[in-house]
Amino acid sequence: MEEYIEQISKYFTNVPLWPFFLLGFIGLVSLAIEAVNRKRRDAAIKNFRAMFEEDLPGLYPNITRWPENINAYLCARLPEMQHHFEVLRVFIPQKQLREYNMAWNNYCDFCRGIVVENDAAEAQPSAHSDDNRKQEFHKLITGLLEFAKTK
Repeated sequence: MEEYIEQISKYFTNVPLWPFFLLGFIGLVSLAIEAVNRKRRDAAIKNFRAMFEEDLPGLYPNITRWPENINAYLCARLPEMQHHFEVLRVFIPQKQLREYNMAWNNYCDFCRGIVVENDAAEAQPSAHSDDNRKQEFHKLITGLLEFAKTK
């Protein structure tokens, strides 16, 4: 056993130390990058959640103020929402990215009024279609916020 320890100690006295310092430096840089990315991810999640919970007052989580023309109301806010969507998309794991994109596309379709049921809903009474649209809106936002959970 002493031979092994002696052999290892001779190795460290003869080997240059710069590779170990380089490896340690790379480790510290990777830890710093990880810390910065965690802060960026947390900020992206916070902004994404705030976009729905604070920037759409009366619409989410409890619908208290439903605008007359919800499509125009949401389309006016869509560019800012798109920005928050793109920022958060960087931090979504690859295996969830497809579902995240599909959820966003469904939300955008709802905002623009390109829903297939929209034509059928116009034939029904407006109170019934408003209730359906409120439920669909709530479901779409809840689906998007599933991706904005902190670990």
